[in-house]
Amino acid sequence: MRVFATVFSLIFQFLWAWSFTVLPLWSTPENPAYLSYVPGLLSSAKEEILLALSDLRSYADGTTDPLLSALCRAAEQGVAVYVLVEKRDRPFYPEQEEALARLRAAGVKIREDPQEITLHAKFIVVDAHITIVGSTHWTKTALTSSVQMDLVLEDSELTSLFRRFFFLLWEGKLRTKTELPSQPWPSPALIPLLDFPESKTNFTAIYNLIGQAQHNIFLLLYELVLYPAYSDSPSNLLLQALAAAAKRGVRVQVLLEGGENDPNLAEANRLSAAWLKTFGVEVRFESTSTIMHAKCLVADGSSLAVSSANWNYSSLVKNVEAGVLILGAPELARFLEIYFSQLWEKCTPSR
Repeated sequence: MRVFATVFSLIFQFLWAWSFTVLPLWSTPENPAYLSYVPGLLSSAKEEILLALSDLRSYADGTTDPLLSALCRAAEQGVAVYVLVEKRDRPFYPEQEEALARLRAAGVKIREDPQEITLHAKFIVVDAHITIVGSTHWTKTALTSSVQMDLVLEDSELTSLFRRFFFLLWEGKLRTKTELPSQPWPSPALIPLLDFPESKTNFTAIYNLIGQAQHNIFLLLYELVLYPAYSDSPSNLLLQALAAAAKRGVRVQVLLEGGENDPNLAEANRLSAAWLKTFGVEVRFESTSTIMHAKCLVADGSSLAVSSANWNYSSLVKNVEAGVLILGAPELARFLEIYFSQLWEKCTPSR
């Protein structure tokens, strides 16, 4: 357990000089960037593809065919392809069974995670030097009807850590813990956020990023939960950090999923929105025709966190989640701010 934590700290030290390349995949229904880009990257694989997903499906209309076909071709051409998928306490849906059967027939190695653990991470490792991580799973809704945020990161040091994370999950070694390097953190820096149950690195990194913001915070989230009966719940602490930022003069803008097709989600997000508004935080909801599924925070036009983790107890404490924290990246942060502002202007203010 300690060995993995030590490697986790070392990777941070190696990457602080900003020696990697990054490509943001900002996907919307009008521009499905993930679906357009990722199949080509998978097709370019020469040796290995590792895929961890909360959901993947095959449809009669072929929505996910570019992705599934790329995996199948890679396996048939001798690339080692591993797929780890979330298994819930119910049978797979027919579309899920079809996708898995198709991959198995092509020689893809597939495992399901233990039912008692939720694999909510969404990441891909290609040829041990490229990592894709963010919010997109392989369903029609995620790929064609949602706002998603993923990053393509090319760096062998970072990818070696994601690869190690994948195989610990693959082998069921879920008691492993990850930890963040000691602060202060240098800038620029790239910090992987790889959560086994109870690791809380996503929570810790985001909490610190909010606490250090001085000018503005832009936040995109699918779910934001306030637990009135549990004051020290991690999502409550993040909400309090946003309120404290607004109180000290930071402009905080939060864009949430409206939850029109999920009453529980809608109620949770609206309760959190109402609480935040009392502290001067600006909150808006995504339009009814689009699902806000991204999990992305940008602070001070310089630093950002992109992840699979929602802000609820399960995601921040119990789930397997994956993301990255990037410090001192003004060009990337401003690029995301532009997209955020375009979405913000189209969305409905919280009432």
